[in-house]
Amino acid sequence: MGFFQKPILSRKRTKELDRFRHGAINALNELAKHAPDDKVRHLYNRMAQNVERTPLVFYPRRNLKAKIYRMSGRIFGTVTKGEHVNKITIMQKGKDRFVITSDYINLPAEHVFDGEKLSIGGIFTLSHEYAHFPKPDIGSFAAAYGISEGQAEELLADLLAAKLAVKMGYPKANVLHHFRGREVVYGSFPFKKVIEDATK
Repeated sequence: MGFFQKPILSRKRTKELDRFRHGAINALNELAKHAPDDKVRHLYNRMAQNVERTPLVFYPRRNLKAKIYRMSGRIFGTVTKGEHVNKITIMQKGKDRFVITSDYINLPAEHVFDGEKLSIGGIFTLSHEYAHFPKPDIGSFAAAYGISEGQAEELLADLLAAKLAVKMGYPKANVLHHFRGREVVYGSFPFKKVIEDATK
């Protein structure tokens, strides 16, 4: 940051984030309390831990990452609106070896905030990224739905984000609108129906 640039996180933005995190933790604890089984309870509890502990790192929107790819003869473009980064670095000093782990969420500030307030898109991106963590039985979950493990990880993050948003009081129509276009991630998997069922 230069001498005359405003910081990305102002006091008002920090308060907005704190308010969101507090509400998200309460909602996730409530969801865990009424979870249908221990596996689902574990997912809500683990997500609440992420909300509480995972640092957020913001960067200017002009640095957004974009990717173009081809699928089924069609060309698609995607923009990374957030990523949950898990890094393991091994450092050697003489005979001693140190393992350094980094766990943080990387986000474009202008997507997450609308002025000093959190944007709706930013709230969903935060929720989705908080839902990325090592999950038990991801392989069997993927096999049960006929999708790859990568798709299964994205699907669980989308479902957890949708559940959290509804529990926090966001209108179901807005939640469903946010997920429009995400079907491309899942191929022939009936994502729209699954996300609709999750928000009931």
